[in-house]
Amino acid sequence: MALDEQGSDDSAVVNELNSILEMDITGFSGHPIASMSTIPHHLGAEVFSRTMERNAGRLHSFKSSAIVEQEVIEMIADLLHLDIPYGTTSSGGTESNILAMLAMRESKKKIKKPEIIAPKTVHSSIDKAAWILGIKLVKTGIDRQFKANTRLIEKRISENTVGIIATAGTTYLGQIDPIDEIGLIAKQNRIPLHIDAAFGGFVIPFLYDLGLGHHPFDFEIKGVTSISIDGHKMGLAPIPSGCLIFRSVRHLNAITRKVPYLRGASSKQSSLLGTRPAGSILATWAIMKHLGRSGYREMVRGCMKRTQLGKDRVDENPLLELVIDPVMNILAIESREVPLNVIVLKMEKRGWRMVTSPLPHSLRLVIMPHVTTGAMNAFFNDLDEVSTTVPAD
Repeated sequence: MALDEQGSDDSAVVNELNSILEMDITGFSGHPIASMSTIPHHLGAEVFSRTMERNAGRLHSFKSSAIVEQEVIEMIADLLHLDIPYGTTSSGGTESNILAMLAMRESKKKIKKPEIIAPKTVHSSIDKAAWILGIKLVKTGIDRQFKANTRLIEKRISENTVGIIATAGTTYLGQIDPIDEIGLIAKQNRIPLHIDAAFGGFVIPFLYDLGLGHHPFDFEIKGVTSISIDGHKMGLAPIPSGCLIFRSVRHLNAITRKVPYLRGASSKQSSLLGTRPAGSILATWAIMKHLGRSGYREMVRGCMKRTQLGKDRVDENPLLELVIDPVMNILAIESREVPLNVIVLKMEKRGWRMVTSPLPHSLRLVIMPHVTTGAMNAFFNDLDEVSTTVPAD
């Protein structure tokens, strides 16, 4: 498409864009049943739209953004049981994980062939980070519940190991690795341990309050050195909104670079991006201040209630089966009769946006706040029909 010589008026542009946007299936429809993002909280959307010109890469100019960013880091750290945090906001889990692995590599510069150990259920951003950073990623096996096998992690530690990574809320199942055990291994071997809690970070802290299990995963475990968490997932913040928290300032220093042409707070940057939106940071702050712990707790309560509804619907269908009982608001469903690719095609034709997971091969449902009880029942009504209708040979 060529750029027109003469521009169009506002209404014409908006009308054309709206016609294009009609192709999208947004959270307002309830039909994105597998997305780890949701409709941003209305307060965050308002703050974001009012502060789009603010640049978090220029904190010398936007001093208020620097103050708010630090408060966001402190509030998230408090949620993760850390009194004195060192960290940075990010564009999301991928950037946070890259930075965490960079800190591991840089804090052990004497190791010329760095290796990082992670169970094979880690997010794909860990593979991407290893590729970018020139780190060998050593993947280890998992148990029958798809948790990291701690014995295999310990077995793979070598003189080249610069870090270990575990997950609190795996992408495929929402499973939580045995982080207390892995933390002990990391501490005993004096190896940094990063926890990818991009999804689980805004869920797990409230499960215990709701009587849904205690899952140690954060800085309560002494071996944990860093945690990534995404506000634009269960934090209800607009995209992009991530955060990386370190226990020690030396790990933050390891990823901090000086920018020679900038002054003051802008001259030191601990992110991959130079220019980055402060609007999403300010929106995250506003949402966290507005909701508080009780607001997030009630949100998680609702999501888990609807997750239980989904579990009950699967249990009622003799041709469907859950891979594991849900730990958080994620369901993974296997089909005993109709091939999954057939189910996906039929469900997509009915307007649902589906995702399948490879480990194990299953349908993945993420019960985000936009997935209402009505949407859940409508989805399972359709799923019951397509999963029990065996296609002709």
